[in-house]
Amino acid sequence: MFSVVIPLYNKEKNIADTIQSVLNQSFQDFEIIVVNDGSTDNSISIVEAIKDERIRIINQENQGVSSARNKGIKEAKYKWITFLDADDLWMENHLQEALEMMKMFPKGKVFTTSFEFSDGRKMFRHKREAQIFMVEDYFKEILQEQLICTDTIVVHKTCFDKVGGFNPKLSRGEDLEMWARLAKNYTIIKSETITVVHNIDVDGNLTGSKSDLKKSILSIINLKGLTGAERKYFKQMLLRRIKSSLKDLSFKEVFILLAKHNVELLK
Repeated sequence: MFSVVIPLYNKEKNIADTIQSVLNQSFQDFEIIVVNDGSTDNSISIVEAIKDERIRIINQENQGVSSARNKGIKEAKYKWITFLDADDLWMENHLQEALEMMKMFPKGKVFTTSFEFSDGRKMFRHKREAQIFMVEDYFKEILQEQLICTDTIVVHKTCFDKVGGFNPKLSRGEDLEMWARLAKNYTIIKSETITVVHNIDVDGNLTGSKSDLKKSILSIINLKGLTGAERKYFKQMLLRRIKSSLKDLSFKEVFILLAKHNVELLK
């Protein structure tokens, strides 16, 4: 029923635990598609040593995480696509919680559970009246709350036919750009139940580091024509990067962003 897409690039210290967290699910109807994106360490040997007929390995030259996820989507046998980064973990109830959401909202196409960071940091959460609910205004709510991470989302495969795949030119914020496209076309159903542990302290994890501007979501943002909370969301993203660049004395980045958006940032 579920196709679990795991992009893999040099995660030999984590991939076994990540895959085991899928195999430990209380709901067992799934396939695991590991897209080896040109790993140069022992990651793929570790995956090959895990004997479960539901695991498929697809090898490709290194093309980036977006390309790897797109390959997994294309190769998926089942209609419900889930994602799990190769250094993160699902709790045993993740897929079962997705099923509960589907029962409550049978016409839904995009679902997400909730997550916590591995260091236990506090996260803002809107007060909800229900445990499972429709996100009424994605862009308004995401200004304060991290509604989705890659590991929490479940998407019907047909959605990608409509909105397209992950942008292969991006390696940072490519997930945020995808969620924005999905939110503009589909109602997102969310559960407050935490089913994912998002690692922020493992080798090679880019969380907290500064990305290449050309490969970031910031390179494709265009404020013209955007209104309301959507405009505020992307404007806030740009202003944060400008502030960070000024702090780091990265004046070239500041110039590039101001030259592109100039008066739009003042509106």
